[in-house]
Order: sequence, then C-alpha cells, then structure tokens
Amino acid sequence: MPKKVPQPDGSIPKKPSLAQNIGALILGIVAVKLSTYIVTTVWRLVTREDPPQIDQAVPVGKKAAWLALIGAATGASRQAARDIVKPPTAGPA
Repeated sequence: MPKKVPQPDGSIPKKPSLAQNIGALILGIVAVKLSTYIVTTVWRLVTREDPPQIDQAVPVGKKAAWLALIGAATGASRQAARDIVKPPTAGPA
C-alpha cells in the first residue's frame, strides 16, 4: 500500500466518494455550458457579431482569439466547479 503523504495543513488525504465524483461531473458540465453562454453573449455584445465557427472564412487572428477565450473560460470554470465538489488531495505541484 502506498504511503499517504499529509496535506500542507497536516491532514491525511481521503479518496473521493462516488457521490463526489458524480457531483463533480454534473457540476462541471453545467459550469462549461454556463461559461460558454456567458462568453458567447459577451463576445456578441463587444464585437456586435456572432463568434466565428470552425468552418467559417474569417481572419485567423479572430478565430484564434475566440478559441483561446472559449478554451480558457470553459477549462477554468470546469476545474473550479470540480474543485468545489472534489477538493484536490495532493499538495502543491
């Protein structure tokens, strides 16, 4: 059995329960949907046009900006939602 490394606060990490795993999954999906909606709405308000689609002929810079923005927003929201339900069990990276 591997040795359990204590947390920075001295506590021993616990394995997440099935309810935590399912809760993190559901909350992560909701967070991604919500952040996608918010980022798309803000994009439309700021640029006065729809976000570029993958197969749409638009300037590369605009498409790259959209992909970076939506990728960062959805990834961060999913991870934040997961960490609320299922806190990290390892110390600092």
